[in-house]
Amino acid sequence: MNKVLGFDFGTSNTAVAFFSEGKVVNIEIDPGQFTAPTSVFFDFTDKKMLIGTEANEALIAGREGRYMRALKSVLGTSLMREKRLFLGKRVDFYDIITDFIVHVKKRAEAAAQTTFDHVLAGRPVFFHSENNEKDIAAEKDLKTCFLRAGFKDIEFMFEPEAAAFAAAKNLPEGELGLVVDIGGGTSDFTLFQMQQLSIKIIASNGLRLGGTDFDRIISLDYFMPLLGRGADLKRHFAKGHIQAPAHVFAELSTWEKIPFLYDQKTKLLAESLLRDALEPNLFERLLKVLELRMGHDLAFLAEATKIALNQTLLPNLAPTPQHYSADMGFIEKGLTAKIPPASLEASFSGFENSITRAIQATLENGNINAKDVARVIPVGGSSSMAIVKQAIQNCLPNAWIQNEAIFTSIVDGLAIRGGQLENSFIS
Repeated sequence: MNKVLGFDFGTSNTAVAFFSEGKVVNIEIDPGQFTAPTSVFFDFTDKKMLIGTEANEALIAGREGRYMRALKSVLGTSLMREKRLFLGKRVDFYDIITDFIVHVKKRAEAAAQTTFDHVLAGRPVFFHSENNEKDIAAEKDLKTCFLRAGFKDIEFMFEPEAAAFAAAKNLPEGELGLVVDIGGGTSDFTLFQMQQLSIKIIASNGLRLGGTDFDRIISLDYFMPLLGRGADLKRHFAKGHIQAPAHVFAELSTWEKIPFLYDQKTKLLAESLLRDALEPNLFERLLKVLELRMGHDLAFLAEATKIALNQTLLPNLAPTPQHYSADMGFIEKGLTAKIPPASLEASFSGFENSITRAIQATLENGNINAKDVARVIPVGGSSSMAIVKQAIQNCLPNAWIQNEAIFTSIVDGLAIRGGQLENSFIS
């Protein structure tokens, strides 16, 4: 049996697989599922950490505890070393991510009835766009967590290159393809060509942009104004008004920063905003969200809204509604956020431009003409976003989009490549 575990530690979801007897063996991390949410929940009642679907269900059920998601986004940042008290222990993100990996490793070993000492892990082309120092730190942080989790040998592979490996078995000799991997926190692009039943990597590129950024824009632009973003406050020592500080709303709209807002400092800030507010009802809602720890309820609502609104933004779909109503009744009865699809399309236009420029830069890096790319392989849940499809069609009008295994193609490729590398790992 192959002893190399392919490990796709994603911003939104995680998957593991290995190669055995000529095929990829995907492992169920959650029952019946080959992917699991990259999330953790510290259960204050049962004094244990839950991961994946169990973590999400604990949050939704309202159990007492602390929820975290988008753990990958913290790699390479100063947040990795910040200590927090959970379940009677002071832990940092090295501890949290390591424990998550340990849970997944144990489930993989139980399913495969073997021990995995070697791991081929996926990584984005850029963890932090083109900030080389933070990018090096992020990979080092992730390697540290894998070592702490008990793996003896760790190798990394660019995630879009892994997806290209997975697709190789279905592609004709000489064909040029482009992997477009829009994950939860990063977007990656790899040009490749089929050569002798394998692939030749021509160029790779990436940027720090993903599905959680879409969620953030929806929350920041359409939910947060109902909690006081952009609202006026009374001045104490001068005439006129000032706007409420923006940072609390930005952090409340960002998956990985939400857990750090449930402290006395932020509560005192919200109370001071309420005292000075011209529209106190807005800040009463903000204070309620913080006191009842509803930040992730808003984040999940933004994610669900993104998925629902994506259908209205797809080309050639009619009729387009004048607005979409996101139900925020869990904060206040009857509260809804009205989101005009045309307005959201304008909010997302910068993302489409960024993806377009990244695809064009990948082509230029590989000295490849756009008309020669025959196939595009989308990877990651956000690759189905209308703005992504539009960017692909604008850049590569002759390419066929192969919509297969968008959630497991990375881990499939890691498993295939892990099978090829097994001897070098073990030796």
